[in-house]
Amino acid sequence: MRDNSIGDSEYKLMEIIWDRSPISSGELSDICEVLHGWKKTTVYTMIKRLSDKGFIENNKATITYKVGREEVQQQQSEEMVTKNFQGSLPNFVNSFLGNGNKSLSKSDAEKLMDMIAKHTEK
Repeated sequence: MRDNSIGDSEYKLMEIIWDRSPISSGELSDICEVLHGWKKTTVYTMIKRLSDKGFIENNKATITYKVGREEVQQQQSEEMVTKNFQGSLPNFVNSFLGNGNKSLSKSDAEKLMDMIAKHTEK
């Protein structure tokens, strides 16, 4: 996993790359202009930064991702829990559920319990 994190705009760019890879830098720039109003120079600057960080590869103006969506999401989730909840997953879940103000569907609760069982130390 990368030690470098990506910002919100870079994440939006990565979403397009994940969905359309491989994609030409020109097409990527055109899509970003329509979706986000970004100028070509802005997109190319982000392409360079993401390439330097090792998240994407820019080969002859064709962009492909080197780091998948799940890996980035996992890293960002871990960073958020560490930063905002002192590394406590129970504190995060409690905050997410609104201290009892929200309820989980039976299906979601079962999925979470299965995940917890799968990842519990033995």
